[in-house]
Amino acid sequence: MNTTLESDKLGEKITEAEQMMDNLTVDKKVTEEEFQNFMQRVTQVEKIVKKLASSNPKEQKIGEILADEMLENRSERNISENVELKVKTNRTMINTRSTTETSTPEQMSQEAFMRSVEKDAKERAEDRKVRNERAEMLKAIGNGAFKEGNYEKAVTYFSKALEQRKDSTVLWNNRALSYIQLGLFEKALADCEWALKVNNANLKALLNSAKCYKQLGDEIKYKEYIELAKERNPHFNKFINEFEESMDMRVNFQA
Repeated sequence: MNTTLESDKLGEKITEAEQMMDNLTVDKKVTEEEFQNFMQRVTQVEKIVKKLASSNPKEQKIGEILADEMLENRSERNISENVELKVKTNRTMINTRSTTETSTPEQMSQEAFMRSVEKDAKERAEDRKVRNERAEMLKAIGNGAFKEGNYEKAVTYFSKALEQRKDSTVLWNNRALSYIQLGLFEKALADCEWALKVNNANLKALLNSAKCYKQLGDEIKYKEYIELAKERNPHFNKFINEFEESMDMRVNFQA
């Protein structure tokens, strides 16, 4: 009978862990660095919840320690594959949570930990909103400078906007266009590459890349990016053909 109850209890904990992982979703428009940080946190959450759900009291205790340390943000920790715990700062902890007669220590740790994850996700969403608003303001200033022909100033403000968010193809393309106007084709190509990391089918980034290679005299890469633009944007082939014709006419005129 006891074995059956323990098995049911473990099953419930595993279900809770799976639900927690389902709630940890990543925004599609994130940088590679943010995505890696997110995946690292997911892995950390999986390990902690697994320990909290363990039938081994020692493992449960380690899970509680890890959860409390994460909640307090007071230490750095490494979890090795053999479940060794290394705490690099103060091990002393004070449990300020209220207790009830019906709650076990591991259940309270799980609940507190899940609340922490939810709070952290909300704070990150609010922070992202603020950064996006700043980026929009800086982009508007950069756009104004570009229209006035002040491309150096445009680069400055598009760069400031990119410090706030790096998942915007518009910002990467805008700065690339500013670099093109300044004749800095290598720098423009680097920005186009970043825009394509965000969206590898982005038509403006593909055509700006082709334009840069044309200006640099690299006909092979120019043709390569024209073909990529057609492959990834088949509905815009007419526009791409017109772009190609205009580029050829421009080069012939300059010659």
